[in-house]
Amino acid sequence: MNVRNFEAWTGGTWTLPPTFPITKVTQDSRQVSLGALYVALKGEHHDGHDFVSAAFRSGATAAVVRRGWQPPADVAGLPLLCVEDPAQALQALAKGYRATLKGRVLGITGSAGKTTLKELTAAMCSGAGQTAATPGNYNNEVGLPLSLLSVPEAAAFAVIEAGISHPGDMDPLADAMRPDAAAVACIGPAHIEYFGSEQAIAAEKAKLLATVPPEGYAVLPLECAEYTTLAAACACRIVTCSLKDERADWYGEPLAKGVIRVRHAEEPAVLLETGLAGEHNASNALVAYALARESGISAAEALAGLKRFKPPAMRWETVRAGYLTAINDAYNANPLSMRAALETFAGTEVPGEKVVCVGDMLELGDAADARHRAVGEASGNGPWRLLAAVGPASRALLEGAIRAGYPASQTVWFATTAEAAEALPLLLQPGDTLLLKASRGMRLEQILDALRV
Repeated sequence: MNVRNFEAWTGGTWTLPPTFPITKVTQDSRQVSLGALYVALKGEHHDGHDFVSAAFRSGATAAVVRRGWQPPADVAGLPLLCVEDPAQALQALAKGYRATLKGRVLGITGSAGKTTLKELTAAMCSGAGQTAATPGNYNNEVGLPLSLLSVPEAAAFAVIEAGISHPGDMDPLADAMRPDAAAVACIGPAHIEYFGSEQAIAAEKAKLLATVPPEGYAVLPLECAEYTTLAAACACRIVTCSLKDERADWYGEPLAKGVIRVRHAEEPAVLLETGLAGEHNASNALVAYALARESGISAAEALAGLKRFKPPAMRWETVRAGYLTAINDAYNANPLSMRAALETFAGTEVPGEKVVCVGDMLELGDAADARHRAVGEASGNGPWRLLAAVGPASRALLEGAIRAGYPASQTVWFATTAEAAEALPLLLQPGDTLLLKASRGMRLEQILDALRV
């Protein structure tokens, strides 16, 4: 990473140019290692400037700090890039560095399934060359720039995930990423509390598609809600996918758990084997394959790369927990992904009897109760021995399930996850299979911890 560009990119000034190369960029002083550039961001509870000294002691090559900040004695004389706003400087560094990348940048967004789609795409791309991808869920205004800055200069592909929570969030993400191609997993009412409608959510996510150049392409599932809104934002070629419409550019036919037959034009059909249950994951696999193939990757290379795929943690992760099997899908949830999880679980063969524990879906605003109740009515009356719910809003999901015919005697409600972790294990039987699904803030995986004791 050429530090000579940093002043031009950020409008900052070096107190002293670094004499050692920069090998990584981080805003977390605990993650600093030899050669790091430390960016002193001011957060809700901490000011990164308080940790500049610690960063240099851990081996940082340089630090990005606010102009006018008075460094302590042990930092004075060390390489500092002084800028008006370190957060804006981080965005500028990412945008500048992205412009130097020779490899193809593929953007991923959506209301649910983004990380799974990202990992599937990265695996398939890896069959054709060095591939970098967003680590974990580093997809917001801090994580996405760090993801871009972590892409090796020699990478042939970079698969970058963009996540939003509020109106306007996508603007700096799309501006920094400038993808050569992009894909949308799905559109649903995630964070609808701040947007008001799914159309507004789609319009915000479509800003990423709008930055794809005319020579690029956007991969869109035909079944995606607000497809028209997404397509209207594209100045590039649109590549369609479908599990239902054979007229799509890429058509996928789910055959069994985690197996999809894919057809395209006159090409021979291929089988994608992901091991992921559910129609939503079949769609993710199809979109990932289309994104990779349209980038010039051969079928053989994509299939070879797919063998390296590992499902992200807490996304339909099957684990042993004491005397039973648990499916931990508790990384996050919204009405779309909750219904998909319940419907997939209902159709999945598992050891023993099925038990469901769902938690609140957050950021649904004034419609929270109605949306929880609708999920219960549509998907809550499944083949489970017990339906447990955690959190105030999830009571409405139980009400919806009962209204749809599920026995009230087989439901149980807990006010908090701590209460559920204490009481639910007593209601489970040896051999049961337990599904956990909730928004991240519910920390439903604590129930697994209790089961393992």
